[in-house]
Amino acid sequence: MKRNDTRGMRDIPTIQGLRHRSLPTTREQTVAAIARLEHEKARLQREVTVWNRNRKRTEGQLQGVEERLALLQQALDPPDPTGAPRRTQAPRPTAGEAGDGDGDDGGARRWREITVEY
Repeated sequence: MKRNDTRGMRDIPTIQGLRHRSLPTTREQTVAAIARLEHEKARLQREVTVWNRNRKRTEGQLQGVEERLALLQQALDPPDPTGAPRRTQAPRPTAGEAGDGDGDDGGARRWREITVEY
């Protein structure tokens, strides 16, 4: 495994770095390296299992939030019993036609403005 690009001080090959990347020379070193790698593999498999379990739990929570959001949105804006299509937002009156909002506006729903003081 030869590195062609040296980006910084950490990437300069040293004797210790080359020693850890090279193949072991004795049987004992090979057995120890295999044992280390098997432990690392088992740890990574456990990590993947936990990650997948958390992902599934999070997906379930997200689905619950989306269902609750749809329910609240439906409660906020109930469907029209006549079945006529509704606008999602009423047009804002200009300064000349601003009134109390109870005039005949062709059936379009006017949003009530609420001022909130902090």
